[in-house]
Amino acid sequence: MLKAILTLDIGTTACKAIVFDLEGRILAEQGKEYPIYQEKPTWAQQDPDDWWGAAVSTVKGCIASLEDMPEIIAIGLSSQRETVVPIDREGNKLDDAILWMDRRAKGQAEELVDHYGRENLHRMTGMIPDSTFTATKLLWYKENRPEIIQKAYKFLQPKEYIAYKLTGECATDYSLASRTMMLDVKNRCWIKDIFDYIGVKEEQFPPIKYSDEVVGYVKDDVAPLMGIRSGIPVVVGGGDRQCEALGAGIFGNRAMESTGTTTNVSMGTDVLVDQVDERVIISCHVLRGHWLIEQGMTTSGTINRWFRDNFCAMETSVAGEIGERDYALIDRELAMSSPGAGGLVLLPFFMGAKSTRWNASARGALLGLTLNTKKRDIGRAILEGVAYEIRACLDILQSMGLSVDEIVAMGGGAKGALWNQIKADVCGRPIKVPAVTDAASLGAMILAGTGVGVFGDAKACSKRLNGIVKEYLPDGGNYRLYSKLYGIYNEIYKALEPIYDKLAEI
Repeated sequence: MLKAILTLDIGTTACKAIVFDLEGRILAEQGKEYPIYQEKPTWAQQDPDDWWGAAVSTVKGCIASLEDMPEIIAIGLSSQRETVVPIDREGNKLDDAILWMDRRAKGQAEELVDHYGRENLHRMTGMIPDSTFTATKLLWYKENRPEIIQKAYKFLQPKEYIAYKLTGECATDYSLASRTMMLDVKNRCWIKDIFDYIGVKEEQFPPIKYSDEVVGYVKDDVAPLMGIRSGIPVVVGGGDRQCEALGAGIFGNRAMESTGTTTNVSMGTDVLVDQVDERVIISCHVLRGHWLIEQGMTTSGTINRWFRDNFCAMETSVAGEIGERDYALIDRELAMSSPGAGGLVLLPFFMGAKSTRWNASARGALLGLTLNTKKRDIGRAILEGVAYEIRACLDILQSMGLSVDEIVAMGGGAKGALWNQIKADVCGRPIKVPAVTDAASLGAMILAGTGVGVFGDAKACSKRLNGIVKEYLPDGGNYRLYSKLYGIYNEIYKALEPIYDKLAEI
């Protein structure tokens, strides 16, 4: 019987289930979106039961779509990071999950900086103090809803919640633990002083395992819900970006640009860099003894979705396609806007800025509107604005002495030919697309296979399973144009920076 590995990726906008054979080929794939709840403009929460409902639905759909049922030998997990949900001893949520993009804990981030010092926190945890990280959210609970801290049995991140629902066991891994801003990133252990300051206990967090270890086995009462057998080993897995880096083969002078809900620019290393730019994050990798140098935005793909939902309902003359919200159709129209988007420049900071800016008060901006501006120009300016910020991330890596010769595009954004070419032209480097662009899922699959002993070296497995299938080379003329616009892009940000704090107070 054909053997296969099932993966679940609990993303910010959707859950994706994939059944892989042991050669990395996709046998079945299902996705299901779930909502983000915003009680206030800068808040963002999700119901963890929506994650679980989507996981059950997508796995069941995958299994039903298979003509010849393989033997599923393991389940691998990946998920969004920093998001936290408190549960009681019976596994019931005490609150909806506070997402990584939620900005309510800006004041708590500043409080931690005042107490520990920005440089000291960065040195200890590898994280840049920001409301993104779990520590700030827990401090917000302490100061605003202390009963949550008191009642919580465990604080779980998304894949940990799904693993618990699947197996009844709680475990985290070093890749997600490092994103709490509560872990000593060098020595890979919890920082007791930070726990004490926040007012939580280490036992309220799951035990830390390596990403290729088994957390537990599918429970008897869960298996029928999904159409799978009970007893399948569930491997711990890791954060989506670290899993992506593994699945994309990000070694040597390759950088990864992963665009989904947001965009992350990463490079892997087996040694800690001595001179770390204070704007760069160092996370624990899903590979043992490795780290990931990361720069992440707050919004990028979500801006594209915002454009789709608000401006593309879709007016189109293509027969049979009226009303469809299809990114391929949108790209056809955006391609009619020339490079430079008719003089429009967009700042993609719709929920604050991370990556190179680290300004929670930053907001999106669109400059250059005229009466000749068309919808397609606005859409293209969105794609170009994200590409400018990717270039800013590469500039920082270069300033650290890290040479980036090529960029591997991952995530949903890698499927857009127009966007890939824009990124190549803006950054002046080849954009390469591998066979599997859902690298988080592939990385989780490799970890799961390693965990049950069917794969040996995870790096070698990544290179074997996910070769490059498409390449976008930069156009010299477009690169020169975009270089001028990139300079203007940075000038616009500097000009608006003093205004952002005033705007945030309104």
